[in-house]
Amino acid sequence: MTIQVADVARLTDTADGRTILEVAGQSVFELNRVAVSIWNKLAARLPLQEIIGQIAVEFGAPEERVAKDVTRFIEKLKDRLLIYDDN
Repeated sequence: MTIQVADVARLTDTADGRTILEVAGQSVFELNRVAVSIWNKLAARLPLQEIIGQIAVEFGAPEERVAKDVTRFIEKLKDRLLIYDDN
């Protein structure tokens, strides 16, 4: 499955070091480091399994837990129409 990021959504760094997900120019969500990494991998159109593997290595977490967390995050983004399957 390949996921496409909606054109209206993008990451913005604030002056105080936070990362905000903007939708149509409006700040919507503040993202933690893991979420930012997932978003960037989605934007690069990496396959889901590759994202999970890279996040597990990057943050030293068990792949099974990462799979659940990544899947949950992706579902939330889909519910808000910020990403979609491009099949």
